[in-house]
Amino acid sequence: MPIVHLQPSDLSAAQAAQVLDFLNRATSPAQLDRDIEFPGEPDIGVRLGQRLLDARAALGGRFTDILQVRAIRLIGPERFTEICVAALGLDPVRWVALFYGSDPLAPQAETGLGVSIEVLPQTAWLGQPRTLRVRVCDLGGTPRAGVPVVVQSGRGHLVYMYGFRRIEGQAVTVLSGADGTAELELLTPPTEPLSENQQAALEHALARLDVHAPHPLTLAPALRAIAEEYLRDRSYSLRSAIDLYVRDHRHAMLDSVNPGRWRLAWPADSALVQADVLADEDSGTSLARGVRTLTWINWVGPWLSFMAEVVADGDALGRALADTANTPEVDGQALGRLLNLGQSFLAGKAGRTAEWLGRQQLTQTVDRFLGSGVDALAPAVRDDVVRQLGVAASGVTARSLGSFTFADTARNALDARIDAVAQDKLTQFEHLSALAVEIDGKAATVNQQMQQMQALAAGVHQDRLAIDARYADFDSRYTLFDSRLNAFDAQYGQFSNDIGRFRADLAGFDQSRATITERINTVDRNLNTVVSLNNLRLGGG
Repeated sequence: MPIVHLQPSDLSAAQAAQVLDFLNRATSPAQLDRDIEFPGEPDIGVRLGQRLLDARAALGGRFTDILQVRAIRLIGPERFTEICVAALGLDPVRWVALFYGSDPLAPQAETGLGVSIEVLPQTAWLGQPRTLRVRVCDLGGTPRAGVPVVVQSGRGHLVYMYGFRRIEGQAVTVLSGADGTAELELLTPPTEPLSENQQAALEHALARLDVHAPHPLTLAPALRAIAEEYLRDRSYSLRSAIDLYVRDHRHAMLDSVNPGRWRLAWPADSALVQADVLADEDSGTSLARGVRTLTWINWVGPWLSFMAEVVADGDALGRALADTANTPEVDGQALGRLLNLGQSFLAGKAGRTAEWLGRQQLTQTVDRFLGSGVDALAPAVRDDVVRQLGVAASGVTARSLGSFTFADTARNALDARIDAVAQDKLTQFEHLSALAVEIDGKAATVNQQMQQMQALAAGVHQDRLAIDARYADFDSRYTLFDSRLNAFDAQYGQFSNDIGRFRADLAGFDQSRATITERINTVDRNLNTVVSLNNLRLGGG
């Protein structure tokens, strides 16, 4: 069957009403799959039938304009033609003559060819699909059908529906229809392609923006509304679609040195579209060329500037930091509380763009706080906050407090361990002090006993020759005692380690003292005996 396509403008009002009635009466995708069919070609398919029913439901349950049918995604010129032929009950082999009254594919005298490119819509937002209509005519203005045309774009990728085939790329070859035209779609997706739901959500959001607005400030309420919709929990498709575009423009727009300029004028992206008419599909020889410059309004930067205001929520984070700074410090954890505020601020932001803007807002707010807000902190904690808050805040994310958490936990654990060890050592020191007092008392007793021995020795000085042998033994034992006492003084510094040994030595010392005392008593008795004997001898003489 020749490749001849219908457009909505080819239908009369009665024919358009008949097509709409046919689609509005359909009850299931299976019915459309059965009714819309050409001999010798694959049928329209259940999935495409479901797409028609979904579009009808989105319009309130009825199609009211034939343009609504043509605007459905993946309903290209051929699918639209098949729907019209089935709805009007036409013979697929004869429908061309019924509509045109002649054969547009009949041989024509060659007068040269010309090609033009029409763009719909003429102005669009970045991310909105645009329809390219390539028209091939001879120099007399007569449309030429079945002519291969190579279409290429310097940006995005082209989509051409040929039957059930979906042909994509930066350059595609199309065939002109009966009216000399061929339609294809130009998409400008981000580096990571959008899903069908993401693309639909983005198109729905951008459709609410006036593409003819002279500058972003005139669309401030609408841009803020999209920002608020982005943050809603159920806006997953829109949020992920916007995140992909923002990620591609993040360094140029999100990290901009002069972010305020995005509100003053629309940034624009442009591309050159070129169409070449070929002598035949495989020749590579161009008979005519048409070019067109396309421009997209880049909404990402202006939207980010208003999104930043929504995320900031009137500097809610700055007020929270100030309130915390004015709270009396009782537990020494001001830095941790300030970081928890930052983490809570980020955790409440859904989507990567909100997190990126939130971290930017956190950094700016902390810088302002360090510049003026720390004066309200207690002097004991102010130095720690000034020294650590800026660095610690840079590591805060929506899911963690960064490396500060680990460092602060380790520091608290170490402080607790130091306090426990210090308390234990203090207890031991107090015990040692009590033992030292006890040792000093015993040493004083020993010194007193030594003084007593010296007094006794002075008293028996005259008799020392008689008891020299005994006294020598005493002196030897005293020297041993003095040596042990000196060793005791030397070992006192290590007393905490060998207190048990000291007590054993002290017990030996007490035993030695008892022995000395006994021996002194013995000397006293012997001395008394000698004195008594001398007295008797002197009395008897």
